[in-house]
Amino acid sequence: MRIVGLVGALALLVSCTQTVPQNVPTSEPARVADLEQVLTAVVQKPAVGRSLGLRDQFDGKVADYSAAGIEGRIALLNKAKAELASIEAKQLDSNGQLDLELLRLAVAEELFQLQDLKNWQRRPQFYDELFSVESYLTRDYAALDVRAARLLKHVQAALPQTIHIKKNLKGPLPESFVRTDIGIYRGYAEYLSGDVVKLLQPVSDSKLKADAIAAVLALAREATAVADHLEQVELPRADQSYAMGVEKYQRLLAVQEALELPLAEFERMAEEDLQRNKTAYQELRGKAKETKPKVSELLQTATRLTFDAKAFLEQKGLVTLPPDGKIEVKETPPFMQWNSAFLDGPGPFDRPDLAAYYYITLPNPSWPQQEQDDYVMSHGTLLATSVHEVFPGHFLHGQWIRRAPTRAQQMLGSYSFVEGWAHYTEQLMVEEGFGGGTPEVRLGQLGDALLRNCRFVASIGLHTKGMTLAQAEDRFVNDCFQDRATAKQQALRGTFDPGYFAYTLGKLQILKLREEVKAALGANYSARKFHDALLSHGAPPVPLLRSRIKRSLGIE
Repeated sequence: MRIVGLVGALALLVSCTQTVPQNVPTSEPARVADLEQVLTAVVQKPAVGRSLGLRDQFDGKVADYSAAGIEGRIALLNKAKAELASIEAKQLDSNGQLDLELLRLAVAEELFQLQDLKNWQRRPQFYDELFSVESYLTRDYAALDVRAARLLKHVQAALPQTIHIKKNLKGPLPESFVRTDIGIYRGYAEYLSGDVVKLLQPVSDSKLKADAIAAVLALAREATAVADHLEQVELPRADQSYAMGVEKYQRLLAVQEALELPLAEFERMAEEDLQRNKTAYQELRGKAKETKPKVSELLQTATRLTFDAKAFLEQKGLVTLPPDGKIEVKETPPFMQWNSAFLDGPGPFDRPDLAAYYYITLPNPSWPQQEQDDYVMSHGTLLATSVHEVFPGHFLHGQWIRRAPTRAQQMLGSYSFVEGWAHYTEQLMVEEGFGGGTPEVRLGQLGDALLRNCRFVASIGLHTKGMTLAQAEDRFVNDCFQDRATAKQQALRGTFDPGYFAYTLGKLQILKLREEVKAALGANYSARKFHDALLSHGAPPVPLLRSRIKRSLGIE
């Protein structure tokens, strides 16, 4: 699922007051206008706007990536921070107070990324908005010629901005960043010159098609130039300076997750859950016989599991299912095959009739048969993945976000709630008996949980305890039973995605809150009421929701 984080959606609140899509509530109290006035000068992020579905306002635009533009953005964010600090929360209603907390976090997180981590000088992928044009091509939100014209405007705006990438990067950069991003920019070059050109072939306006293809090929050459620069200039002088350190890491917890917690307690939480799942996995491993669908039946099996999960939710009454929203299970398009399975959903302000796609990547038929067979997920893992991505995971959550009571709550979401909810539902569905409660189903759920457990401990170790990449890799293999190739990739990800602890953190926070609610309500506890209350404000960090959910359930 695409995550619209707290970072970057701020000024969209302002723009929404000017042209509000039909499905956006317009009867909000006047207090929202006050918050929006604070943000009138905050720089807009067109990529975020497109992902939210605000296409008419943000298609064909890119941000200003010059050093002066980014420094100006930092200044405006600091101004917004001061003005948000001056607002008294007690003067706002409950939703206004949550909006204010979300906006304060959003500004703090973006300033942390720009000022403290300096990602615009240290992470080449920071500039990927310039090269990322799939939002114009993967969903038929307008006629192809209309989308092609907007894509052309995007590329024409992006090409002059590419000169700032090499100017802004200040080496030496962390080696893991450079090696990863060389692959990303080589991938963009291949994707633009190959898949995008093919997707533009049906454009009916011959001049538009020729202009768009020429511009896309020019952008592909710029992507190659960035990759060449990284390989020839940055890689030879790269170092191992990826670690954030204790102070910045704790700051990350505060601005990303609204979490003030001693690092020792955070680490204890990670290690204890890992050990619980490891013990349960080891006990089951000898009892469960893992089976796999045939390659030819993979999409059919994923489709069946998806709609079986929906029927199971309705039968059990675990959560309210909004009536609209379309989901299709499809093979991943060639230019998006970076993951084995994922959800690509429309934004909260997209037309509600646009479908979400649950993509399954099939093994390459040119691979040897054994490699194809090894690539296919087991039935247990495929069940957990389908739950995570669709029902009641990301897809269902997306339908609830569309119905959040304010624009801020529709736009701003935390890493830990988005991924924590989806990860929590894997365990929830097995607990409730989905899949028959077989050892294979439980083993699949535990295997996914262990992968996320090791992300948690690796993040802490890599950034605060001097853990090496080799040591992190060994933990994925020895404690979480991952193959060596997966372990290597996951350890590397921890250097540039330290927040990937969010899956387990969010799940544990939701489980703890659930137990508190159960204890308080006793026989009056209802899974549906709890889950509906949990999902009713979009995707804020759980610490911002605890008291609100309890009050809504009559506990406080």
